[in-house]
Amino acid sequence: MKKIILLILVITASAQIKAQSVSWTVLKDNPLDHRNFTACIDPLFIDINGNNGYTFGWGARAEYMMGKLFLMNFDFRSGFGTNGYKISDKNTKNYTYLEGGIGIIFSKSQYSKHVPIVLSQSSSTSYGYGYSVTTTTTKYIRGGVPAKHLSIWAFRAGLISMSNSLNYKNLADSLVKFKGNGSDFTFKDSVGNKHFQTGFGALTTVSLYGGIHSRVIRQLQIDVDGWGYRENSRYMDVYLDLLFAPVVSITDFTSAGKTYNVQYDKVSHFGWRMGFANRHPKDQGFNFKFEFGVRPGPKAQDNKAMVNFKNWYCMFTYALYFPMKIKPTFEDQKRTAE
Repeated sequence: MKKIILLILVITASAQIKAQSVSWTVLKDNPLDHRNFTACIDPLFIDINGNNGYTFGWGARAEYMMGKLFLMNFDFRSGFGTNGYKISDKNTKNYTYLEGGIGIIFSKSQYSKHVPIVLSQSSSTSYGYGYSVTTTTTKYIRGGVPAKHLSIWAFRAGLISMSNSLNYKNLADSLVKFKGNGSDFTFKDSVGNKHFQTGFGALTTVSLYGGIHSRVIRQLQIDVDGWGYRENSRYMDVYLDLLFAPVVSITDFTSAGKTYNVQYDKVSHFGWRMGFANRHPKDQGFNFKFEFGVRPGPKAQDNKAMVNFKNWYCMFTYALYFPMKIKPTFEDQKRTAE
């Protein structure tokens, strides 16, 4: 037990935060001067879900803030590691995700708020008998630096089409029914039949979504006496959506040349999600997007269940993004009005 505790100490870092009074010159503090279009290439995303367990793959995204009125978004993902999917098994489908949407801005405002500025950061490690402790010291400007923020709120709506492999065993062996060619049996009854041993089929959903979108932009660049150039910039999105899927379809199953209609009675057509994304207002680089929620689809058998793990999911992707300025922009419209 002592060795385990010492091992935890090895990877434990203690932070010391020190503030320092300095003077600085503001180089840029204009959240309106940003690039309003972003193209992203996602070399790797991970989607953990109750339908098939997990998927990882690649994708592409784009978002566009058109002037002061519209937000537009596009998202495509395709799996190259979809659990349960086999090219040779026509009963399964690869993870494929396609989304397009538009938002209407209903609120926009500017405000000033102090933000932290890091002057320096250093680490030191001390060693003892069987353990080590790393101490990180960070110096900030005392009290922070005032920065202008642009806050945008929008109503949004769009369409999602998604396909994925589906693990029948995660539903209920006795409740997944195969009907066709004069036969009527459950997945549990198919045990021993080599054509059913994979235990995977496919699910397709088409969903409408609607919700609210928040965006905060700041772009603070300063020259600190004795420390040089420092920056605190952010282009951050947060959204919350409700989902309704008029189409929740479990793919028919083909075995030994015969086609069976797969039926599962407990299906939910509703869901929700919450997501976060960030990037730099002007510079290209790497950004992340994280999303979690409940998708429409097969639901838990126990109607008293507090959490429907059959449709819960979380998705994380890390992307290389390229920001561009495409007119009309938020800043152009402000200047025109002036």
